[in-house]
Amino acid sequence: MSQKYFMEWGQGDKKIVFLHYFGGAADSWKYVAEKLADHFHCFALNLPGFGNTPPLEKPSVLAMAQWIQKQLVLMDIYDCSVVGHSMSAKIALQLAAQQAEIQIDRIVLVAPSPPTHEPMPQEERKRMLHHPDAAEAKKTASQASVKKLNNEVKQLAIQTQLEIDHNTWRWWLLDGMNNSIADQLNTIKQDITLIVSEDDPVISMDTVHKEIIPLLPEAELISTQGIGHLIPLEAPDWLAEQLRSIL
Repeated sequence: MSQKYFMEWGQGDKKIVFLHYFGGAADSWKYVAEKLADHFHCFALNLPGFGNTPPLEKPSVLAMAQWIQKQLVLMDIYDCSVVGHSMSAKIALQLAAQQAEIQIDRIVLVAPSPPTHEPMPQEERKRMLHHPDAAEAKKTASQASVKKLNNEVKQLAIQTQLEIDHNTWRWWLLDGMNNSIADQLNTIKQDITLIVSEDDPVISMDTVHKEIIPLLPEAELISTQGIGHLIPLEAPDWLAEQLRSIL
């Protein structure tokens, strides 16, 4: 498989597969993975249409999960924990619900998009549909974060948005974020941990309590404050320590 589809850190026996947020790429996980590379073998995928990975002809939550499964087989990964951020929380749950040949040990959902419908004001959706647009990408990164991003991280958060395939970008905003997989969650047997911020400006705690926890009542909840939606970029040290403890 072409190296451009994923990034890799560490050589530990335990494998972690990181799935990025809408607007991100494999690179979005590097600050967290670097902190875990001493004890874990970390992989971060560029999902189809993101990070210059070729897009799917017809993107969907299911098709994304099926693509991940195929890539993990090609990478000879059959046993791993999966960490999904925002959009990829829904995709990670879809992956686990498939009950495929990949053995998922644990699922960690960071600032998760709900498995039902992610609320977004219509005006915000219209704004974000202007893509690729550097000014809008900068605004999106700024609005999603609470902690100040340094220049390197800020530029990463902007650049990864600009590299996303336009049709894939539109798919998530117009379809994917409203594609409910709630009826499939009862097939998931893995332990699940939710990592959220009470100050997340994208996925509010009200959404967490109304659209996520009732569907995943056995999930462990870890909450924090003073961090926005871009937890892997805003607080990589803190998130790495949470993952080290969980996994």
